[in-house]
Amino acid sequence: MDLPGLPFLGCQHAYIAAAALMAALRNEGSRPVTQADVDEVFARTGTQAVGGYCGLTGVCGVVPALGACVAVLTGSKCGTDEPQRTTMEAATRVMRAIADLTGPSCCKAYVRGALEAVVPYLREALGIRLPAPGKAKCGVAARHPHGCREKRCPYFPEEPARRDKRSVQLPVVNEAVVAGGGSSMDDRMDRLLARSLELGAAKAKIIDTDSVVVEEWVRWKCLYGCPFHGKDAYHPPCAPDTASTRSVMKEYRKAILLTSDKGKALSEAAVHLEGEAYRAGYYKAFALTALTSGPEGAT
Repeated sequence: MDLPGLPFLGCQHAYIAAAALMAALRNEGSRPVTQADVDEVFARTGTQAVGGYCGLTGVCGVVPALGACVAVLTGSKCGTDEPQRTTMEAATRVMRAIADLTGPSCCKAYVRGALEAVVPYLREALGIRLPAPGKAKCGVAARHPHGCREKRCPYFPEEPARRDKRSVQLPVVNEAVVAGGGSSMDDRMDRLLARSLELGAAKAKIIDTDSVVVEEWVRWKCLYGCPFHGKDAYHPPCAPDTASTRSVMKEYRKAILLTSDKGKALSEAAVHLEGEAYRAGYYKAFALTALTSGPEGAT
């Protein structure tokens, strides 16, 4: 879970949890675990471990992943009695362990907490005794995109690891698509760059955010002479002010700059690219569109 190429948050962790438990069960040996069983667990996990569903439905993908492990182990299916109850109770305990670790969410903590919950239950319900390792300590807390719980997390190290700038994952901006960080950043950024052209940008290039100039005169141009001033959230005074814009830009290191003479299509391309950047591991991805000032009807 410390690999730089692994997104800090994401359903990849559901497969990690399932793989860890199935490997431990196979090594323990009291019940046969075949490769076909592992494949079946992964297939079932894939049907329910869907990105964002933890927030949308309240179900973290780690829960069905470990539930699938117990279901395969016990032969549980719809209509069975004790196997189904055992599977549901395992999922319930896993869910409770995860719920106690929220605020903000952390898939890595969920994997650890879920395994710690299911191991004693397997001993209690099925007599399967898996070795319980010592308490794990997280080594990547500084990479949490939403801010680590720190001392409220049982896996937070007493001395937090120093931030590794090579593994920091950043965002997206149209007239800048801000992204960055990670040892595999170059490949992912190149794929996003190519994708921006497929989505409709006329030209695109990767830039350093240090090269983005944020100055006050832009707001003045909109205030004096632009018919869109005050008309919507995309224009002053509702749009972010110069100071906050400059401050946010400092939080990013790389951007993808998109250009086109079709303003609406460019905005849509940037928004789509933001979503794809997020799914690629850039959780701070954010699209910004720069529009021209001028007479009404200008694009």
